Amino acid sequence: MELSYHFKKNGLLLLASMMMALSTWAQAAETAIRLATQPGKLRYDVETFAVKPGVDVVLTFVNNDEMQHNLLIVRGEEGITLKVAQKAWAMGPGAADKQFVPDMDGVVLVHSRVLNPGQQQTIHFKAPDQTGIYPYVCTLPGHAFSMKGNMVVTDDPDSVKIDKPEEDETLGNNFVLHPHHKPIVKRAFVQDGPPRAINVGIPGGINYCFDAESCTVAFAWFGPFLDIGPDWGRNANERGGRPVRVLGERFDAGQPVFPVRLGGKNIPSQVRFKGYRLHGMNAPTLEFTVNGAWVKETITPSEQGIGLKYAFEMDPGLVTPVYVYVDRNDAEVVVSHGTWEGSWLKIAPEDIASFSITRFYQP
Repeated sequence: MELSYHFKKNGLLLLASMMMALSTWAQAAETAIRLATQPGKLRYDVETFAVKPGVDVVLTFVNNDEMQHNLLIVRGEEGITLKVAQKAWAMGPGAADKQFVPDMDGVVLVHSRVLNPGQQQTIHFKAPDQTGIYPYVCTLPGHAFSMKGNMVVTDDPDSVKIDKPEEDETLGNNFVLHPHHKPIVKRAFVQDGPPRAINVGIPGGINYCFDAESCTVAFAWFGPFLDIGPDWGRNANERGGRPVRVLGERFDAGQPVFPVRLGGKNIPSQVRFKGYRLHGMNAPTLEFTVNGAWVKETITPSEQGIGLKYAFEMDPGLVTPVYVYVDRNDAEVVVSHGTWEGSWLKIAPEDIASFSITRFYQP
């Protein structure tokens, strides 16, 4: 009996020791990675990390920004991150339901869901068996140009430098405007912009400069919004008064001339800016007159690609057609109403009360 008791006791101790050893081995076989967003910068806080081939990876993705983000790890050659993002942007309104993850078998290896501000997600996956560089990217509209990095699969992870982006002083001071939760409207002379500039920053990283003199969009850009330090003066030694600085990358907004004509394409337009209205979390409405007719225009990011959606509201009592010039060179255009006459979109009188034009491109 005593022998049996000691045998059982020793057996249980041995089993416990084996389980602890297996647990320790399993933990050692895992590679833990923590990757977060940099608030207001459209960047990840780690842009290179390394793992061994075939290892179990536990990746914790933290969104400490004030806008939504996701994370996709992909396989492919140089430029694949932008191609994956383009596929996500081309999904249109259904992209949000699919977490902005396009159907690309063999390309998208692992992904997070879209995380709201303050959320985090832990993802378990097995690293590829083949050594190499596997990029990762955020595929929300406009984010892929700067929110990207590389997972390096190598037999010697210690030889790979963990790459953390350098601090950008202009993005970390009180003179940088960040439209996190709602649009920001800033009337200020912008570098290389029109004298009567109205700059609008929209959450998600798409911004535009509206010229209140010509009532056109002078240009647009993706990425961070504005650095107003040159205008205000960063310290007591700077007088300020200089143009504010665009922080992102500009793209063509497609409005080289005032686009709206009433009654005919060749009828000159006399345009007068009347102001703008703020709508809380929604984009502002710009108001102006064309030959005395009141026009309301709301500009928002395109639901596809990189571009803008121009939504017009006009006096439904107008009895003549409206013509809108749209530059369709090197861009895709989607319209809610109208027929094309070259580069002019003809809107019938019954449709002028509300119509929209979306112009975008896949870079």
